[in-house]
Amino acid sequence: MYTFHNAKGTSYFSDASESCNNCHIMNEVYNDYLKASHSKEVDGKPRATCNDCHLPHSFFEKWIAKAQSGLGHAYAFTFKLDSLPTHLSANAKSKEIVQNNCIECHKEIASNTINPTLDPHKDNSLSCVSCHQGVGHKRGF
Repeated sequence: MYTFHNAKGTSYFSDASESCNNCHIMNEVYNDYLKASHSKEVDGKPRATCNDCHLPHSFFEKWIAKAQSGLGHAYAFTFKLDSLPTHLSANAKSKEIVQNNCIECHKEIASNTINPTLDPHKDNSLSCVSCHQGVGHKRGF
């Protein structure tokens, strides 16, 4: 319970991007997000939240990813509080989720453009954010 309270655990049940700023590692990234086009409000809501880009959109996959992330955060807040990393890097799965979400949200545009994850880029070295860096936040992952 201490860790859940200390890590502001209930905030992770929402889609609010503010919950991603619970950890000091995310302060600069969150501040960048607030300046980026995806955070600008349309009809009173941000165009995209952190979850919209960084989590799968299907119900079960989203909550599995949230649970995995929550367990990782709980472990870090409990056992590694004095040695938390100062920078995070996206793993291959995270990059794939972001790429799929870009295409899903922008399907009208993406369907008329080159999909950089297909031939001739078999190594998947290119993605939407290869060219559209900083659309969500400037500091990378």
